[in-house]
Formats: sequence, C-alpha cells, structure tokens
Amino acid sequence: MKKILAICGSTKTASTNLLFIAAIAQLLGTEYEVTTLNTIADLPHFNPDSDTGQTPQQVEQLRKNISRADGVVISTPEYAMGLPGSLKNVLDWTVSSSSFSKKPVLAVVASSQGEKAYQSLIDVLTVIEAEVYPLLVPYAKTKINQEATITDAETLSALKSTLDQFVASLSNG
Repeated sequence: MKKILAICGSTKTASTNLLFIAAIAQLLGTEYEVTTLNTIADLPHFNPDSDTGQTPQQVEQLRKNISRADGVVISTPEYAMGLPGSLKNVLDWTVSSSSFSKKPVLAVVASSQGEKAYQSLIDVLTVIEAEVYPLLVPYAKTKINQEATITDAETLSALKSTLDQFVASLSNG
C-alpha cells in the first residue's frame, strides 16, 4: 500500500483545503494510505542556526514523515498574494534535509484567485527538487461541498487528470 502524506497550507479548523485533501483521499481509494499532517501551526519558525546539530524534534518528525511517504499532497490557499507563511515555514525546514528530493508532490492551490501562490509553490518545490504535479483551483469554495465532494465538473476532471499523473509517478518510484 502506497503511503501519502497530506499537508494543508491553511491553519483554519474548517478549511476548504482540508476538504480538497479529503476529496483527494476519496479519489485515491483504499489502495493508498493517506495521512494528513495534524497541524503546521506548531512548527517553530525556521532559523538556519537551529538547523545545525540539535534540530527541533517537531522538525525531525516532519522530515521523517515526508521521507517515509511515497508521495505528498499539498493543498493550500493563497494569503496576501503568496503562500501562507506557515506552509513556507514547513518547506523552508526541509531544504537542508532533501526530504522532498525526487518526491512526487500533488500541489493544489485552492483559493479565491491563487495565481501567485500557485507559481510560488511550484517555484519552491522545484528548488527543493520535488517532482511537481500542480493544479490551480480558483474560486475553490464554490467548487466543493461540506462532504468533500467536488461539485464542479471541470475541476473534478482537472483534478482526476493531475491525480492520475501523480499516481503514475508513485508506481515508477
């Protein structure tokens, strides 16, 4: 069974991005074990001085979770024309560990607009050598219901297509 780690870029309890993660998990089905990272809000702020020698325990656990996963799903909103700071913090902590190197990542930006966060996420994941399968879902709240069912046919089709590419990469790894 392939292991997928899901990371929500929103720290909101009732997040549209958590709904997208749930929808993706449903689409993946029982062949995949999807584990969602509990929270990214409690991770200490990235500091290069703390990344030498005695790395914080939460950071070590994050890196292990990413390394053990066959693939990673990230679903994030856009905040102030970019990635949420808490998600950028997660990604910054992985740079020196190479946790994302050659790792397939389904990168979903589900937001009102999202273009800036979308490009930023692709750029950051590319720099840390992830194998990126991106999808932009503008006006995301209007395309999914509270049961994590994608209600927009075009969005569902685009997600399934991107998800198929992501899944194929897991089989190659």
